[in-house]
Amino acid sequence: MEPIRRITRSFPVVVLASMLLCQFTPQGWSFPLATSTPRRLPSSSTFATSTEAVDDSDVIDSINLGRSDLAKYFDFPLDDWQLQAGGEILKGNNIIVCAPTGAGKTVCGEMALHAAYDKDLDGVYTTPLKALSNQKYSELRQRFGAKHVGLSTGDVSINRQEARLTVMTTEVYRNIAWRSTGSVDPAIETGSKTNDLKKNAVVVLDELHYMGIPGRGGVWEECIITSPPHTQIIGLSATLPNARQLADWMEAVTGRKTILIDAPGARPVPLKYMFATKEGMYPLFRNPDAGPGSKLGLLGYRDDGISRSMDSDSNSSKKGVLTDLDDLIDEKLPRGLQTNPALEKLAQRRMQRVNEALDRQREKYSRVIDDFDDWDFNGGRGRGRRSSGNRRMSNREERREKDRLLKREMRKSVPSLPVLLERLKEKDLLPAIFFIFSRAGCDQAADNIRSAYKRPRDPFRDVDFDSAEEESNIKKKNKKKNPKKKSSKDGIVEDGDGRKFRMSSDNINEGTFISLMEERQAIISEDDLASASPFRSENWNFYSTSGLLTSKEVETVARRVAQFNADNEEIAFAENVIEQLLFGVGSHHAGMLPAHKAFVETLFRANLMKACFATETLAAGINMPARTTVVCALAKRDGSGMNLLETSNMLQMAGRAGRRGMDTSGTCVIVATPFESHDAAALILTNPIKPITSQFRPSYSLAVNLISRGGGKLDVAKQLVSKSFAMWEKQQTEKKMTKASEEGGLGNIVRSVAEDRFLSLLMEVLERNVKMKNAKHDAAYLEFIVGIFKDRERLKKTSKEYEAAALSLDLEETTLGCLELELKDAIAANPALADGESATEDEKYILEQVDEQRKRVDKVGKRVRKHVFASLATIGNGLMVENDEDCQLLSDTFKSMKPGNPELQADDFVSLAKSGLVVKRKLRKLAKTMPDATPESLLLEASNVIEIKDGTWDDMLAITKTLTAFGCLETTNKTKSDVFDDIEDQVFDVTPAGIDVGMLSFENSLWGFVAMGGTWDVMGMSASYDEFNSAMTSFERDMDFYDDDESKKEESSSMSAPHIEAEDLVNQLLNLSPSEMAGYVSCLVCGDTARSSLSSMDVFTRLVPRQQRSIQVLLDSTDRLMDVQRQFEVDAKASNCQFDVTHCEVVTQWAEGCTWSEALEMSGAAPGDLTRIIGRALDAVRQFGSLKYTPLRKSDTGDAIVDPFSRGIHPELRRKCREAAKAMNRYPVKDPLPFEAEAEDEPSEDEEETGDTESSDDSIEESNESLVDDEGQVDLDDVDSRTV
Repeated sequence: MEPIRRITRSFPVVVLASMLLCQFTPQGWSFPLATSTPRRLPSSSTFATSTEAVDDSDVIDSINLGRSDLAKYFDFPLDDWQLQAGGEILKGNNIIVCAPTGAGKTVCGEMALHAAYDKDLDGVYTTPLKALSNQKYSELRQRFGAKHVGLSTGDVSINRQEARLTVMTTEVYRNIAWRSTGSVDPAIETGSKTNDLKKNAVVVLDELHYMGIPGRGGVWEECIITSPPHTQIIGLSATLPNARQLADWMEAVTGRKTILIDAPGARPVPLKYMFATKEGMYPLFRNPDAGPGSKLGLLGYRDDGISRSMDSDSNSSKKGVLTDLDDLIDEKLPRGLQTNPALEKLAQRRMQRVNEALDRQREKYSRVIDDFDDWDFNGGRGRGRRSSGNRRMSNREERREKDRLLKREMRKSVPSLPVLLERLKEKDLLPAIFFIFSRAGCDQAADNIRSAYKRPRDPFRDVDFDSAEEESNIKKKNKKKNPKKKSSKDGIVEDGDGRKFRMSSDNINEGTFISLMEERQAIISEDDLASASPFRSENWNFYSTSGLLTSKEVETVARRVAQFNADNEEIAFAENVIEQLLFGVGSHHAGMLPAHKAFVETLFRANLMKACFATETLAAGINMPARTTVVCALAKRDGSGMNLLETSNMLQMAGRAGRRGMDTSGTCVIVATPFESHDAAALILTNPIKPITSQFRPSYSLAVNLISRGGGKLDVAKQLVSKSFAMWEKQQTEKKMTKASEEGGLGNIVRSVAEDRFLSLLMEVLERNVKMKNAKHDAAYLEFIVGIFKDRERLKKTSKEYEAAALSLDLEETTLGCLELELKDAIAANPALADGESATEDEKYILEQVDEQRKRVDKVGKRVRKHVFASLATIGNGLMVENDEDCQLLSDTFKSMKPGNPELQADDFVSLAKSGLVVKRKLRKLAKTMPDATPESLLLEASNVIEIKDGTWDDMLAITKTLTAFGCLETTNKTKSDVFDDIEDQVFDVTPAGIDVGMLSFENSLWGFVAMGGTWDVMGMSASYDEFNSAMTSFERDMDFYDDDESKKEESSSMSAPHIEAEDLVNQLLNLSPSEMAGYVSCLVCGDTARSSLSSMDVFTRLVPRQQRSIQVLLDSTDRLMDVQRQFEVDAKASNCQFDVTHCEVVTQWAEGCTWSEALEMSGAAPGDLTRIIGRALDAVRQFGSLKYTPLRKSDTGDAIVDPFSRGIHPELRRKCREAAKAMNRYPVKDPLPFEAEAEDEPSEDEEETGDTESSDDSIEESNESLVDDEGQVDLDDVDSRTV
């Protein structure tokens, strides 16, 4: 009965009740699916929240309304939260739906489209990727009919004018909303004359969590802010920690009630987490049914999942004050979420082997030292050094050797992919997606599987041996003939020694598993396959026997591949790729052609591919559901180096597992790596998801459109900036901090939290300096300091010693002050005493006392100055001024701790030593007034209050000044001082040049316009640049480097230097052919799209002279623009002028008519990269070619005069851009759509010629596919903003 008593004490009554319905098996408690409890109680109140309390009756009404009016459009039963979302849509409310991957949140978006369609209104469905837009367009055509659905993705525009419902990328919708008349404040708006969204009733923003992506997330923010007031907004997102704040912000911005619908309960298809090593596959957590998205969730941790008892001694108290602040306010990690004991035992055995090997190394090292010491280099033995200190490894050598041995052991634990894939096949866990964060890694993995299936393999190919002798002995032993292994129908296999194994078992060692596989693998000779085509039917049986597909599936794949190759000879699949597909495996990444990726997606969805090796992009929403996902790495390279995966990224990849309606559960297998263990995997999965933050940044295009909407004033622009998510959070923070400060003494609490965090960060920086052996600091002394702060008792003693010494110094200084005052009175009575003359006995006594007291003060002062706290204050002040990310964070935390105090004092460490002991109590007290307060939020809010000034509006003003300087905006004030000093009070006219800049969708649209000679510095703000050029010209003339005739011509011209440059640039561009124009434009938009083995200078020397001269002239105009942008302090992203000639040659040749094979050979880029390079250039020339030319304008007198400041791009240049676009828009750059086109779907010739001026950032996720390849080069995918 004792075990039962322990269970009843550990488990809640609800759980015990459910256990009575379960069976106990050797593997543990088995919970029937029908009695499984959802992660949260399914009360209606958990479905929806808003700024106002939601009545249960309202929720029920919404559910009934959704069921009666919208459920009829779906042929499957809907969950209550989906029906409630439909009801809220019909009520006219905005909604934000947060649901796990695969839960069915897109149904809510389709409901919104049905609601608009039934009312004879328009609707828009946006996605972040072009591939997703194509996919959703195909689905909606089947639901609503082809003639009612349109598509607009930047490079493709189908049925957009006639369609009632349009699918588009988020950037395209953002650009339309910019120019629509539905303003932020209709009372202010007067200038806009277009309204593309007047009938649009709803916009669905799919993947709303993209709003937090740096560099691109601002697009979603702008969509919400600039959408017309009559447009209902439906946000679909993965689970977000700050979804409530997003809903409140959306309601404040749009003025429309916004309901947050957080899908309750577990995923429709719960997940299981496994960890794969060479020894086998094990559940990652102690409780196999625990984990994010699993049946039991996080077991009540952070209010997620069913609560389970927690191990009381699992998180024992730590010494010192360096406790993580999260641990002070979060619950302990539940016992079931601790890592599997079986994995811990494997790690312990691994460390045991490391220690044994380290002992052998120590012994070997000692023998080497003995031999060295016994040898006399002068000719004999026995006269060397005998010091015992030379017979042991130093601490540094031991650490390095231990790290090396540990890496070797961890490398041995990494399973091979063929064996892992076979394990998944035996356990019926296919199809599976293998996530590998490298393009080359994906291709290599697929080819390794092909090689493993194609020929007999060495069973020890993937086994690491401790020595060559061991390898030889084992292989000799296995050469003996063993009886054939017997296989039974139930999957039990018997080896030569009579041992029986179940192939689906998790715990078979990899060596044994390989040997069992050998007997079951079909063998075909190399000669047979070398001469046979993969398409020959006599080979299909081999592919089905050795691979993952059945004979019928192999036949289907072979016929599809053969048909694709026959239809697309220029981009036909290579033979090794064909064999991969016939074996049932393939790869999917940004380096592939879009047609090849679409083919792989089609096979996988049709269950004709069982294993797909893909980069992280596949997890971003592509519809390729699998039974299992396999995460092959726990770290990836980003801008700061190799870092562990974010929890949100891991959950997004894991969420691809489990097909609703097909699987009862999904499995996420995390593979051991040589660098991260199972602990890292558990840490990633149990870490909280980071909240999304505002990424809003103004741009030239946005500024022009907002000023136009504001009737020439900056009011609309200012309102938009003030309504950004960042500014709204700041306003809410100020209100919250003010209220909490009045009620709960928030200032003291924030100070305590900041002190504790500052001390933790300081110790981390010191430890890093110790490891790096920083020459600025004594590593031994820093280690001594860190040791004190890690030991609570030592820290308490040290703190008391400093307090006593400081108090003693204060007393001694007070005594000295009294004595000096007495001495001063004596000197006043006897001035000769100052020179030590004519002193009485009493006066001599005073002098002696003063001298002695000064010595005591010096002695005690020296003790205080040499104290650890004083030394640490000096070190800390030095660290906070270093140009390092961690040191900057340390400095920011110190500012929130002591605002206005620039120096860290030794006295501060007395309170710092106590902060960790009192912060928990203070946070508990604060919870009464701020229940959601966390240390991070308090520090963030404190920093927001300290730094009230926001830079976003300053960026908008800087952009406005630059646009004015370059003639895109015009005011009645003609003097520079009047315009730029009072920029906020000006009333602007948007010139034709400004209208063109607003139509362009580049990262720096002004630079693109300047590069085409469309405008120049009309206000003369680059005078300093001209002065520098003039000085250089004088120098070159003196050195005979300058053409005197050209100099005299420039000096005699009445035009300004910027105007001369623009005229010269236009003249040079007029000499280019259409293909050369395309190459020139590619230099503006194709930077950093792919690696290239060619240097920019090599490419430049191969360009035709006309292109070289155009580029040289452009560099002068670019330098001038950058000089003006620096003067006005334009934001780095908005002012970026990235010029790259690397792809100029290949784009020129493609526009000239070269073949795809020639273009690939010339560029040296991957096929997928090359399509994006050419596609981006194609999009740019289309945009330039579609701009209007306005050479004349009406003056105040009514006369038509030429406006030299806003003429736009020369018509001949625009014509050349249109011709270049027409020549470039061919297969495979013009990729066929992934659905069967109908007659009305075909774009018109005009659409193909001019294109859509909207642009889409639909491949930003490709930039995340970055790891180091075999050659040590970084494999970075393109951060593409205009993908084909």
